[in-house]
Amino acid sequence: MDLGRRLRELRKSRRMSLYEVERRTGRHFSTIGKYERGERQPSLQMLRELADVYEVTLADLLAGTPLAGQGGGGADRPDLQGLLAVARRLSPEQVAALIELLRLLVR
Repeated sequence: MDLGRRLRELRKSRRMSLYEVERRTGRHFSTIGKYERGERQPSLQMLRELADVYEVTLADLLAGTPLAGQGGGGADRPDLQGLLAVARRLSPEQVAALIELLRLLVR
């Protein structure tokens, strides 16, 4: 599942409107909508804020989300599946550091 779809599902499962997320994050509802449609990518700080609003960990927010440029989240790659299993046990701070490292590597 892509990040935008995951964000929309989390918001709807909490029965929140885009306006409620706007109120809680201070980001305009149209920006939140763009994240959900995949038109913009939220920053790491914004992902943390959204995880707080939806009351999930950053790791849970990103679970099942393919890395940029990867299709299907690596379901056909046992090596990536092993890494994902390890990543699910990381603290939110460790996940944030891992995400930053990955961003540096794919630039």
